[in-house]
Amino acid sequence: MSDWDDSDDDWDKSDDELDKRLGLTKIHDAPPAFDDEDEDLTVKEKERDAKASAQLNKQKGSALAKKKAAEAAAKDELELAKKAMQLEAEMEANMTAEERRLLERERQEADAMAMADDLFGGVDNAGPSGPGGPGSVMMSGDKVVMKDLKDHLRHAKKVGECIQGHGKINLCAEFLKEVISQCKDVLDDDAITDVIKTCNVIKNEKVQQSKRKVKGQAQKSKKVDKQAKKEGIGNPQ
Repeated sequence: MSDWDDSDDDWDKSDDELDKRLGLTKIHDAPPAFDDEDEDLTVKEKERDAKASAQLNKQKGSALAKKKAAEAAAKDELELAKKAMQLEAEMEANMTAEERRLLERERQEADAMAMADDLFGGVDNAGPSGPGGPGSVMMSGDKVVMKDLKDHLRHAKKVGECIQGHGKINLCAEFLKEVISQCKDVLDDDAITDVIKTCNVIKNEKVQQSKRKVKGQAQKSKKVDKQAKKEGIGNPQ
């Protein structure tokens, strides 16, 4: 006689009990245990990754800023070189034969000096990386060395940018008057006439700007008065 008892009571057993009697007991995997130490390490790793990412972004931003500054400096240098060539051509057109020979000799000397600076590293510190060079910051007590027209234009541009930065009329006027006074022994009649012409051109531009400003304000005032009259007619008291 079989040992198997197929009474109805057996079917009322739970699935786990039946599996056990049939030798089919399932082994359940225990849920993974979370270790607080592992969790702390994960948080620290995330923090390290975040710091490394921030540092990388900072380096990229700094490199980009340097690249833009270098591009702007190169553009300024190109514009200065073009302007210097134009002014030199205009000045040379009005020179005598002797003045042209003197200018050519000065250019040859400047080229020789530049070549020597390239060979020996520019020991006088008056090149592009010295005072007044591209991208450099000059203090009021720094010595200014200007050898050629481009150096003079570069320094004038730096001073102009500084004055535009503070925007104070009285300081600008006093600076220009002092520069002209200090240079009076170098300037001749023709040079002073050119300076006066430049000042007159700027003065005329300022006068026209002032007239346009007054005219614009007057037109705006008329529009306001006209609108006010219309509103008064449409809303009688």
